[in-house]
Order: sequence, then C-alpha cells, then structure tokens
Amino acid sequence: MDDHRKHGRELTAQEEFESTRLLAEGYSDTTPVATRYKDIVPAPAQPTVGNAVPFAQHGRPPMSQKTTDHATLVIVYTWGALPVGGAVSLVLWQLSSVSPMQLTFAGLGAAGVVIAIGAAARMIGRAFRDGASALPDHTVNQYTGTVYVQHTELHTNTRGFGRTNNQITDGQQ
Repeated sequence: MDDHRKHGRELTAQEEFESTRLLAEGYSDTTPVATRYKDIVPAPAQPTVGNAVPFAQHGRPPMSQKTTDHATLVIVYTWGALPVGGAVSLVLWQLSSVSPMQLTFAGLGAAGVVIAIGAAARMIGRAFRDGASALPDHTVNQYTGTVYVQHTELHTNTRGFGRTNNQITDGQQ
C-alpha cells in the first residue's frame, strides 16, 4: 500500500498516534461501530502541495452569500408558483366548455372595469386640481424696513398614468 503521508505537512506525534488508532479501530472486528469521528487536524485554507486551486465539490457551486440567498429565493418562488399554475390550469380546463362569445364578454368586461377605474381616477384628480386653482391666491405681507422678497413657484403637469413634469420658476412669467 502506498504511503500518502508524503503529500502535505508532517504530523505531530499525537496526530500520528490518533490516525494509527483510528485505522486500527476501523479494521477491527471487536470494536463497536462509531457513528462519527472528530477530525483534530485543522483543514488548510489552500492546498499544501503545489499551486492548484480547490475545485468545486458536488452540490451547489461555491458562490457568495448574497448569491446563495438569491438562488434559494428563486427555488422557493418556483415551488410557490406551482399551485398558482395548477389553479390557472384548472380554471382554463373548466372554461373549455364555455362558448367563445362568453369568454369574449368576460374579457372585455374585466378590461372595461379597469378602464372605468382609470378614467374615474383621472376625473377626480382633475376636479381637485381645478378646485384648488379656483381658490383665491391672496397673500398680505406687512414689513418694516428694507425687505428682499424672492418668490418661487412649482408648476406640475401630469399626463396619463405617471408622466409628471415639474417646472420651478421665479414667479415672473
């Protein structure tokens, strides 16, 4: 049998004795079977012989903690999407007996509700803006002494859903 101790560092007397004892126990028929052994030799951070880098073992590849967490979340979300996909499949299977005209009306009805809610939100927002602009802009300031007044206005213009344009002026237009 080839002696593999020439690869790596030299063992201390205690480590040599422990390794010999463990090998003798492993090949003995009278020794009870151990469930685990504690390795007393600290594992080196890099290979002790040569300049070869460690290679990936079986299982998940080595990566940062953030990447590992992200991969775990992707796996969890994938498993979480299975019930949703199953429910959608069941609904579509049940809808296979429905006529195409009923499916068309159901789809247009849902789109109509969304369009109606959007239009109502725009009209309510426009009513609030018109009401606020109709209020009188009456400001009375009384000062004694030399006063410098700087007036700044913010004009906001919103079009569609979320397209907002803000313009700051000095009040002189």
